[in-house]
Amino acid sequence: MNKMIVLPRCFRPLLALLIIFPVISASYLAFAQEEELKAEEVRIGVVDRQQIMRDSEAGAGVRNEFEALEQTFRNEIGTRENGLRAQQEELNRQRSILTPEAFSDREAQFALKVEELQRDVAEINKQLDAMLQYGMRQIDMKTIQIIAEIAEAKNYTLVLDKTQLLMVNTDYEFSEEVLTVLNERLPKVEITLTEEGTE
Repeated sequence: MNKMIVLPRCFRPLLALLIIFPVISASYLAFAQEEELKAEEVRIGVVDRQQIMRDSEAGAGVRNEFEALEQTFRNEIGTRENGLRAQQEELNRQRSILTPEAFSDREAQFALKVEELQRDVAEINKQLDAMLQYGMRQIDMKTIQIIAEIAEAKNYTLVLDKTQLLMVNTDYEFSEEVLTVLNERLPKVEITLTEEGTE
């Protein structure tokens, strides 16, 4: 005849814990393995867009063209400023021989020329800035396109900008690869002062 073993009440909670613990452990292990598998599926790439644009052939070309145009306009403005300076000196010399009305009239005409030069300088600066922004925007758009293509080819699930990171393992970075492709596809960007080119 089989005898039933009856545990004292003080051991019953311990027995229940021993039964439940393996179930919890197995569930936790399965969860941990699933999370580890998910982590392994995430592939991260890092690029430095600023460095790519700075080191690219197109970027260097845009900067060189911008600086050349800026120098040209600076020379033109300098010539006009010298002309106005000479006119001001002449006007000051004539002050003693002109009637107050005549001097006031010439002074007003001179002030209009100064205002015109100031407007032209502001407009030129605006156009130069638009040119630079246009050129760099074309490079950035092409850079982003190339980054997306390489990321897809390498099965990256996440691409981060290096400038937003405090530290990064160089094994994750593929900026040089992007730069090589960018130089092949976009070796030069034309920038002009036309309305179409600066929009």
